[in-house]
Amino acid sequence: MTTIVCKKCNSDKVSKNGIVRLEQRYKCKSCNHNFIIGHKRLIKNPRLETKQALSIILYSLGKSSFGFLGKLFNVNRSTTYRWIRNVAENIEEPKISSNIKEMEFDDNSRAIATHSIKK
Repeated sequence: MTTIVCKKCNSDKVSKNGIVRLEQRYKCKSCNHNFIIGHKRLIKNPRLETKQALSIILYSLGKSSFGFLGKLFNVNRSTTYRWIRNVAENIEEPKISSNIKEMEFDDNSRAIATHSIKK
């Protein structure tokens, strides 16, 4: 039989502490941490990943708001905001060439001219 150890402090002084999401919950007597065996929350849901990807595409194209995406995918608008924010935090800043000093944009945020210094 395997010994159950605490996920936080690795102590073997644990006791059963009810059932959560149909899984046995344990409580560490050393640090009072509650835990279950396994990593079920780390399993990816393909339907959820599809919703997230489509939300990011629609928002980045400027075609939808967080509220619209929430209604479309039947989730809270703050959930769609978190999906997009999490992806945006991992995107690199765009690299701008050192010879470009100014850019002009039209009303639709399209670059219409760049001005560089001639050497």
